[in-house]
Amino acid sequence: MKFGVIGHPISHSLSPIMHAANFEALGREGEYGALDIPPEQFKHIKEIINEKALDGFNITIPHKESILPYLDEVSSNAKHIGAVNTVLIQDNKWIGYNTDGIGFVKGLIEHYGSIQDRKILVLGAGGASKGIVSEMQKFTNHKITVANRTMSRFDKWQIDINAISLTDVQSVLHTFDIIINTTPVGMNTQHSEFIIPVEKICKNSLVCDIIYIPEKTPLLQACEQAGIAIYNGLDMFVYQGAESFKIWTGQEAHIESMRNKVQEELKRRSLC
Repeated sequence: MKFGVIGHPISHSLSPIMHAANFEALGREGEYGALDIPPEQFKHIKEIINEKALDGFNITIPHKESILPYLDEVSSNAKHIGAVNTVLIQDNKWIGYNTDGIGFVKGLIEHYGSIQDRKILVLGAGGASKGIVSEMQKFTNHKITVANRTMSRFDKWQIDINAISLTDVQSVLHTFDIIINTTPVGMNTQHSEFIIPVEKICKNSLVCDIIYIPEKTPLLQACEQAGIAIYNGLDMFVYQGAESFKIWTGQEAHIESMRNKVQEELKRRSLC
C-alpha cells in the first residue's frame, strides 16, 4: 500500500521515517513519501495524488483546511474541528479525518494518568486547540477553559467551554492542574514575553506544549527551571500517525518502533 504526507515546506517531515519504521516492525510492505505542494499548486491536488496512486495521505501545514472542498466525505469530528489531517482513499472516494486531538489526548493520558478530575486550561483557539479540546472533553468531568487573545475566535466554536481572554486568565492560572499551549507564542521571545507568567502557575501543575522541535520550548524550559512538570508534543505526533495508519489499514500501529525512530532521528539532527 502507498501513503504519503502533503504540506509546504515538507522536507524536514519525520512522518516518512516514522511510518517506515512501523511497516518494518509489523512486517508489512508499504511506502510513505513526502510531497511538497505549494499553495498555488493545491488546485491540482486530485491529479497529483491520483498520479502517485496513493491509498491514503496525511496533510500538514498549510493545507489542513484547504483540503476540505476536495473531499467526498468528512468525519463528524473533522467537520466539527474544521480541519483534516488524514485522508483515506476508498473506492475512489476521499474521506477526511482529524487524528490530532486523539493523538494528543492518548499520549497525555498514557504519560499523566486519568484526567477525569483535573482542571484543564488550553491556550489558543485555533484548529489544534479545537481538536484537542473536543477529544479531551470525553475524558474529564470539568468544563475545559480555553484562553485566547482575541475573543472573536470563539464565535465559531460549537464546543461547551469556558472561554476567557489571555489577560483575564492570569489571575486564575494557579487553579489549573494541566495547562496546554497550542500557540506558537513564545517560541522566539525572551522569558518576559511568555504567553502566560510562569510564576503564577501552580507548582503541582503539568505544563504541555504541542511542539516537539525543539524538545523543550522556551515556555517548557522556564517551567522546568521553576520545578513544574512538563510534557512536549512528541507523543501527539506519534499517536496521530498511529491513528492515521489504523484508519488506512484497520490495523494497530507499532507505537514503540515509531517513537524510537523519531527520537533517534531527532537526536541525530541535534548533533548535525
